[in-house]
Amino acid sequence: MKVLLEHHADPNKVLDLDSTPLSMAIQKESLECVKLLIEAGADVNKTDYIGVTQLMVAANNGLPDIMRCLLDAGANPNTGDAFGTTPIEIAALKGRRNMVEMLFPLTSPISTLPDWSIDGIISHVKSFGLNPRDKSKCEKRRCELKLQATEAFNRKEYLTAGELYTCAMKFEPSPKDLAILLANRSFCLLRLGRGKDALSDADACTMVRPRWPKGYYRKGAALMLQEDYEKASEAFEDGLKLDPTNVDIANALREAREALKNNGCAEK
Repeated sequence: MKVLLEHHADPNKVLDLDSTPLSMAIQKESLECVKLLIEAGADVNKTDYIGVTQLMVAANNGLPDIMRCLLDAGANPNTGDAFGTTPIEIAALKGRRNMVEMLFPLTSPISTLPDWSIDGIISHVKSFGLNPRDKSKCEKRRCELKLQATEAFNRKEYLTAGELYTCAMKFEPSPKDLAILLANRSFCLLRLGRGKDALSDADACTMVRPRWPKGYYRKGAALMLQEDYEKASEAFEDGLKLDPTNVDIANALREAREALKNNGCAEK
């Protein structure tokens, strides 16, 4: 890593939407790499798509030396995730008193914790857990991610769109919303030529929402990509039974049957 950074490697390069060299170094518990990256200008306040901070990861994984390093570099202990959870609450929930003590003088009092003391924080969080997720916040963030995914898809950035749909699934979608996200991600995977993964999402979609024709449409499309025309025909037939007037599914079924017929002739 030292050699790479000396040759101007970007310490803030993002992988898979939110992973950075610093976040991966923390996950691997490498204090030496964390120090090198911070010296090179890594952003210690970078968050992932759920708002999880580097300090929260250090608190969750029990890494006091890395936490101290992040704090010394300017990491903000008052930044919470999308649900308002802060690093000190994570540390308290995990029973890491030494980390609570480290964060306490730098953290602003939290209104939901009635006894703002080290013992009070630990006692409250252990008794009542973290604050429940705010459904309105979940829905808002999920909608934002879906919109970003749609925009990425329209730009033909299918990998990014698929990853955004994955992130949206973390925000407690209803079965209906989950089915939509799975169907959309299946379509992204289809465009990427990943038929097996697209089929997996389509199957999950039909399990979550078995009376929704689009799930079977996506399943048939994934099977067509894998040249399993017989099963693709069956999937399209299932979708058409649910929506007999659906022109797209009817056309897809016709193409699947034609491909099955031609494939049979070729084998003969």
